[in-house]
Amino acid sequence: MRWMCVEMESPTVEQDSPALGFRVLSSWVEKLIGLLGTGPSALPVALMRCGSIHTYGMAYPIDVAIVGKCGEVLASVRALRPGHVLSCAEGFCVFERPASPCPWPGVGETLRVASLSFVPRRAAQRCAGLLEPVREVIGS
Repeated sequence: MRWMCVEMESPTVEQDSPALGFRVLSSWVEKLIGLLGTGPSALPVALMRCGSIHTYGMAYPIDVAIVGKCGEVLASVRALRPGHVLSCAEGFCVFERPASPCPWPGVGETLRVASLSFVPRRAAQRCAGLLEPVREVIGS
């Protein structure tokens, strides 16, 4: 399993904001399933080489960001409800997590990979914010 830490670069994002942690999904089956079948405490995921997602069959709303090849956020939706499709022809990857009040990239911001790890514990150490969105969803 691979983990990715992503940093947001934007004038609206505080310099000391924690990086966002994502479980990397790259196979066709992994991307098709995404967060389907999980609950609101699921870990965030990054769907690689993907520009379209659906929320059919989801049991809860999710935050979604579609990102271009250079890290630019092309589309961003907070709390996307089940039964919807979000697509962007120029999208290269999609970031998803259970809906949360934690920081989330907006259109026009730039994302960059801060680290990529094959060992979850190492990713959690490098990316202090890895589980924070999950805790806030559970506590809300």
